[in-house]
Amino acid sequence: MPEQKEVSQNQQYTIDDLGISIEWTAYKFTDKIGVSGTFQDYTLNQVSESTSIENILSKLQLSIPTESIDTKNAIRDFKLTTYFFKVFNTSKIVGTVVNAKEGEGIIKLAMNNISVNTPYTYSLENNTLELFTHLDLRKWKGEEALSTLNQECFELHKGADGISKLWPDVDVTIRLPVDGIQN
Repeated sequence: MPEQKEVSQNQQYTIDDLGISIEWTAYKFTDKIGVSGTFQDYTLNQVSESTSIENILSKLQLSIPTESIDTKNAIRDFKLTTYFFKVFNTSKIVGTVVNAKEGEGIIKLAMNNISVNTPYTYSLENNTLELFTHLDLRKWKGEEALSTLNQECFELHKGADGISKLWPDVDVTIRLPVDGIQN
């Protein structure tokens, strides 16, 4: 009979909110080439500690001011803030985890005065909780903002085929450092 490990009921988990990273990748060109960046500012509301990762996630809310966008290119950041997020009527993205179980869940994302329940996956590796979701900005009526940004960056979004294209897809990865505390 295999040896069973005893699970400690005294194990508590907490998120270290100083080490959070919020990364995104949007796509341009017909070939769908990624352009990545981060958000440098956020507010995290969470339970202070819990006995499970799922409980920590189920109480999590992340608020991200869109002006904190960082692509390592000041001109691109200005254009995204001015020609995308202002047109998109989104000065702040708010994500509230609805549920989490067995590596997947639902997060309610609010942008453009619209809230959409969005599936995500998560995993815990090396004391980092990683959440991943794929967004289709059309669900938040993002067509006008995408069109405005693409018009402003028309030449920059032209691929080898001569077509200027900006996709409605955005992939988002959020990394949350997790501390385990023995009581």
